[in-house]
Amino acid sequence: MDGQELKILFNHDKAYLTPDRPMTFEQIGLPEIAKKGFKSPAYWTFIVKRYFEHERKIFCEVLSYHTGETEFESNQKEISGILNTLKTVTFKSIDTGGLLETLSGGRQSSFYHPRYIPTNRVTHYPGVELFVRPHQKRTFTETFFIALKNVHFISGGVSFNLTIQGQNKPSQFTILNEDIREEFDAIKNYFANVLKTKKIQVTATAELSDNEIISKFATSPEIDKINRELIENVKFDFLRAAKKKTAINVDKNLFTMEEYFDAFTDNKLKPGTFYINDNNFLEDLLNVSATKHYKHLRYLSSKHATEVMKLRFTQNPFSFFFLIQGEMNYHIVWETLNTAEATYIWSIEKAPDVLKSTLKQMEDIINLIKSKGRTAYLIIEEDSFSRVYHDYTEPADGFVKWKSEIERILT
Repeated sequence: MDGQELKILFNHDKAYLTPDRPMTFEQIGLPEIAKKGFKSPAYWTFIVKRYFEHERKIFCEVLSYHTGETEFESNQKEISGILNTLKTVTFKSIDTGGLLETLSGGRQSSFYHPRYIPTNRVTHYPGVELFVRPHQKRTFTETFFIALKNVHFISGGVSFNLTIQGQNKPSQFTILNEDIREEFDAIKNYFANVLKTKKIQVTATAELSDNEIISKFATSPEIDKINRELIENVKFDFLRAAKKKTAINVDKNLFTMEEYFDAFTDNKLKPGTFYINDNNFLEDLLNVSATKHYKHLRYLSSKHATEVMKLRFTQNPFSFFFLIQGEMNYHIVWETLNTAEATYIWSIEKAPDVLKSTLKQMEDIINLIKSKGRTAYLIIEEDSFSRVYHDYTEPADGFVKWKSEIERILT
């Protein structure tokens, strides 16, 4: 079997040398980053360097990495009986870029290794001594520090460029970490804050043959610390910073979650990086904030008509506009996060055009309150407007009284 060029096919979390028998990723020595499986069909071509019959294993070298579907060649089908007996497949090295590309799937493409060409036949000229120069192999290893702002967050790790001694152009190295997503690149400074360092220590290693890189990888203790718990801390740190900012050149007061991220985050981070809906956003705002109205906001959130109107936010004071459906009317409810203000309620006709025009009126009302104070608005008599006061003397009883009055108005 030595010298045979074969294929290994990947489908989700299984590998195949024959159509009949799947092998686990543990049997073929794939790293931890591959445990979630391949997003779409992929395959590698490789050459068998040595077959260990008694141990039922093969030692191989990868030739190329591909995404897409393929079929086994005739030479592989002929030895399927032997391949089905294998317990272990060991690869000489696995290229990080090739692994990540085939794991992520996408459009059909290939990532090629330098191809191994067996030299079984040698032309001999009488009287001429045959000389074959051996391959010059070396290992490059360097440990250094690099600014976190100079690495690039990608799906499944971070990457950076490094020029290896003896090379005339930089090579890209990847530090693997399955919890990292490319969207995090916009908020690298917050990772630096939570990690409490602006620089990370990196050890880069490369194997070279005739000064050509045949494999490379890198590690970092700081990048290894990035897990789901640390990402949660980054999210909260980011959220606290956003709450303190003032929107520049933004002529509005009410923001949807998407508009809030555009207006109050320097990095223009997309909300989908952290949140699947505005209720998740609200929950985190409550978790990172000291709030007088935690129970009140949780209650209003449970009643919010998400299918009719997106939750709206105001920055100063930080507060929320909910839409609650009654039997006869829509009710727009304004509740602050932490200021001792009453709950404001506007009851309007249950019609989309009326809701749209009322939201525009809310902008004018907030501008009036900001410029002249709440009293300037409260002296205006409106039949559709109601207030419910908070009682802070006994928090438990105060919430019960508040809820009872709210439910009376919202019926």
